[in-house]
Amino acid sequence: MSPPRTDPAADFGALREDLAELAGLVLAQVERAVSGWDDSDASVADLVAATDREVDLRSTALEERILSLHRNWASFAADLRLLHVGLIVAVALERVGNLAVQIARLAGSVPPPDPELDAVRRLITRMGERAVDALADAVQAVARGDIESGERAVRDANAVAPMLDQVLQAVTRTPVGTHMRAWSAAAVLVARHVERVANNAAEIGARVRFLVTGDVGVAPPPELDSGLTP
Repeated sequence: MSPPRTDPAADFGALREDLAELAGLVLAQVERAVSGWDDSDASVADLVAATDREVDLRSTALEERILSLHRNWASFAADLRLLHVGLIVAVALERVGNLAVQIARLAGSVPPPDPELDAVRRLITRMGERAVDALADAVQAVARGDIESGERAVRDANAVAPMLDQVLQAVTRTPVGTHMRAWSAAAVLVARHVERVANNAAEIGARVRFLVTGDVGVAPPPELDSGLTP
């Protein structure tokens, strides 16, 4: 016997709210992790790791809610698209949360950089800011059904990849002593993790058109490396 249906407006409104809350939690995780890296703060790793357990629990609960809604409201095409996109968003946000954990762990793994590496540190900070902004815009675009904002989020997220190249170039060209090699290697890993945050933002933003119109003709850019299934 199938479970009784509830108010669809309330059900799907709650789904949007849950997605927004998970996004807010994950955004705070990334900001905290990047800030910890910038400050060489080892204590941030434990805090981000502890909060990641909540991210995982919320993501799992979101997936369960989506599957339940799918069973109850299979006859509503637009709502089904929300379920499809919502599941992708939930998975993407969980991955971003995991990336925040990795960044936070690197924050305390190496000593603070010498002044010669300040340019690299500032570049990674800008990458983090842009990736977080793109992710926030992408999630808001899903919540509002705003195609233009979704496409803007994709453009902003894709602008992060060239910044990773700049980090690699800056690390290679900056003369440092052997004691800074570990920091330089960690900086490249942090920049790569931040780029993957942006990739997930682009993945989410690219789904907004399908969510609103059902049009599947607009695919995510080929350079995305989010690891998510189509």
